Amino acid sequence: MPWPMVHFAIADKVCFGDPCPYFLIGSIAPDAIHARPGTTREDKGRTHFMENAIMPTITQIGHNAVRYFSRNNTPEWKAFVRGYISHVYADLRWTETLYAGYETNFHKGLTDIRSIYNQEVSQIEFILMRSEAWTDCVISKLKDADAFSLTPLIEAVEINAYKDTKINWLLNAHNEPGIKPTYFKEENVRTFISQTSEELNELFSLWGIDE
Repeated sequence: MPWPMVHFAIADKVCFGDPCPYFLIGSIAPDAIHARPGTTREDKGRTHFMENAIMPTITQIGHNAVRYFSRNNTPEWKAFVRGYISHVYADLRWTETLYAGYETNFHKGLTDIRSIYNQEVSQIEFILMRSEAWTDCVISKLKDADAFSLTPLIEAVEINAYKDTKINWLLNAHNEPGIKPTYFKEENVRTFISQTSEELNELFSLWGIDE
């Protein structure tokens, strides 16, 4: 699945260059399950609307979008839910496109597929951080953002803890692998970000959660 900077890049495009803090924190909320002690793959599956370890369909994502969006009428809540839904949809499309290609083209050898994946997407995080004009603004907004609980999937305290962990990781230059991605090339990731953002705006309008 894509890591936070990819989700933030999508948020920036979906929100036409001005994502609010609630959309941003929502866009990493499904992965905040990692902040829960003793979490399992089944737990992560639930936060991503998965059933029996199978990614949700677009229709299932849409049903959940409408379900959670209607829980609260405040702009902050609605932005948070849109961010959450954008994360799940981006994960689905990443799995179907870039990650599917990675699995097909991966050359097995002395390293395993997960290790190389982590190195390459880590590098993409730092490439985006250095190249995007919005990086400092997004991180500043995130620092001040306070999450909502999305019961029964994830709690606000877990999302806030995960947010702090991710910000600290991004701000630590020692986490950059210093490699040139072979499988997840920058231009392909940027194309993914643009296409996914366009698809999300169309789906948000279709589902009636675009405002």
